[in-house]
Amino acid sequence: MELSDKIVLLTGASGGIGKSLLEHLNGNVKVLVGSGRKNLHDFTRIKESEKFNYMPMDLISEDNIKFLFSYIVEEYGKLDILINTIGGSLLSRPIEEYPIEEYDKVLDINLKIAFMLTKESIKFMKRNVHSGGNILHFVSSSSKDVADNKAPYGIAKAGLEALIKYSAYEAAKYNIKVNGISPTYVFTERHEKEIEVQSRRTGKSISEIEETMMSGQLLKRKLYPEDIFPLVKLLIQTEVITGKVYDCTLGKT
Repeated sequence: MELSDKIVLLTGASGGIGKSLLEHLNGNVKVLVGSGRKNLHDFTRIKESEKFNYMPMDLISEDNIKFLFSYIVEEYGKLDILINTIGGSLLSRPIEEYPIEEYDKVLDINLKIAFMLTKESIKFMKRNVHSGGNILHFVSSSSKDVADNKAPYGIAKAGLEALIKYSAYEAAKYNIKVNGISPTYVFTERHEKEIEVQSRRTGKSISEIEETMMSGQLLKRKLYPEDIFPLVKLLIQTEVITGKVYDCTLGKT
């Protein structure tokens, strides 16, 4: 399957993994959606000759998501692939101190948006007679691995894993494949800055913090977005894999 023949929607394109994927899939992504905090000029390493539609948009709104999918079908006639990289943990607090309004935000960002994107993708991909489509969500190792003060994030990502399995089951009759990638901490530009902030706050060196983060891994190295690209390419083109979430945890124990 040639990606150049496919209409690809990439969400979270202004974030670390999403931005890196855009660079890797350069020329194949037709529509990308950012958070609205970024603009096209932020994608400095993207070739100017490549053509795609960038839409800064708040996807918490179901109306916005419906508009997005209607636009794609009107502009391109179909949708073949969804890559959803939206997610994040907004606040670190123990459960007994976690504000409910912040809990709602974490579930909205990490699960509700994914549900709405999946819902609309199935609705439009099932029109692709025979070819169906491919949906890929980025999960997190937090869906299985318990960490301090991250309960809402882990709960949301565990829910996303369930969404992948249920939607794969329901969409199989339309030849729509739904899968996920569950990485450990991915070192992006944004995350490197977060580590610098943590270093200043705690007085620990950056190398100390990174060693602690990698302590539970069999492979003592950093995970970068480009390490995940081969698996991404497999799962957005597969005709035989569905309902699976693949761990990219460097052998995390």
